Amino acid sequence: MSAPAKRLIIAAAITVVGAGLLAACSDSSASDGGNPTLSITSPSPGSKVASSVDVTWDTNVKVGEPDTGLDHVHVFVDGQSNDYTVVGSDHFTVTGLTPGAHTIDVTLQHADHSSAGASDEVDVTVTKSGTSSPSPTPSDTGSSGRYDY
Repeated sequence: MSAPAKRLIIAAAITVVGAGLLAACSDSSASDGGNPTLSITSPSPGSKVASSVDVTWDTNVKVGEPDTGLDHVHVFVDGQSNDYTVVGSDHFTVTGLTPGAHTIDVTLQHADHSSAGASDEVDVTVTKSGTSSPSPTPSDTGSSGRYDY
């Protein structure tokens, strides 16, 4: 085999290996090959809740703390997108909500906090007799676990 042919084969092998490594390292891509999704699964829209409410969501990407390089979720209330809590899991307890209507927002973010392109929100009403009960904050959130309003 000639030297140019060997170089061509080596270059092709390096390209294939490099592409495979890049694909393996891209944990933030959607597991189904499509766009990332994020959907709040609880509470349901229009729920009457207490001042503390457990929020859960589904996503088709692997999430974790930002220092892992994985995507994560920003949780905020009433459109206050600059006052968010970083969550590296699929749940969070929002606490300290005042009586009345509130919108709980979740957005999927890359490790550098830029948007990953998926978000969801749910409208709830806090009542004194809300159906949610306060619960311990998940130990795997990226913050103090409290989101006071």
